[in-house]
Amino acid sequence: MKDTFGYALLSYWQGDHKTPHIIKRDDGRINKEGLKHYFEKYAQFSSIEKRALKYAKGKILDVGCGAGRHVLYLQNKGFNVLGIDNSPLAIKVCGERGCKQAKRMDIFKPKLKIGTFDTIILFGNNLGIGKTLKGTKKLLKILRGLAKKDGILLLSSIDVRATKDKSHINYQKRNLKQGKYIGTLKIRIEYKNLIGDWFNWVMVEPKILKHLASKSGWEVKKIYRGKWGHYAAVLRAS
Repeated sequence: MKDTFGYALLSYWQGDHKTPHIIKRDDGRINKEGLKHYFEKYAQFSSIEKRALKYAKGKILDVGCGAGRHVLYLQNKGFNVLGIDNSPLAIKVCGERGCKQAKRMDIFKPKLKIGTFDTIILFGNNLGIGKTLKGTKKLLKILRGLAKKDGILLLSSIDVRATKDKSHINYQKRNLKQGKYIGTLKIRIEYKNLIGDWFNWVMVEPKILKHLASKSGWEVKKIYRGKWGHYAAVLRAS
């Protein structure tokens, strides 16, 4: 597996603040994005993340921690927080930036004790690692197992139905014709001369999240909506 995204984070950390990473969708759409966002401090966090983070408590697990921006913020607030990511280079960056606990780990094969965490974080639209709605339901069940009885889950995603972009709307129509959920994506990451493998991702709209949560031991308590369909959600173990 090519660690393209981790390589991009490491390059930024080592001083290349100009080269963007490219997210290419399988219909040819290309997004060029800078990497500064992954190194933000609390002041630059989105308003919806800030509102959701007020619910953070106790022992915390950050799934898909990237360069460790949330880990560093929470650890500096005095929380016991563990960041995990499937990218070895992302974990390297976390360590060099001062994250006290950061491990490479696949959340679908977690090496963690059941019922351990008071709070689990899944920001950065990382609900998408479920790849499909079925996979998202599986992910939510795994996270419920890792949470304590009164645990909470803080996550973010995008309400794909909120878009007015014709390219996105046409992509959604194609998904429906192929019998797929409209929020399904097939993308790859490119950075400098490194081209990652294609992988599936999913953006889950709030009403579908509520349904999946109810089937996975969670209850959606709050939805905070931001720009362009972005939202953060606060879930509580049911």
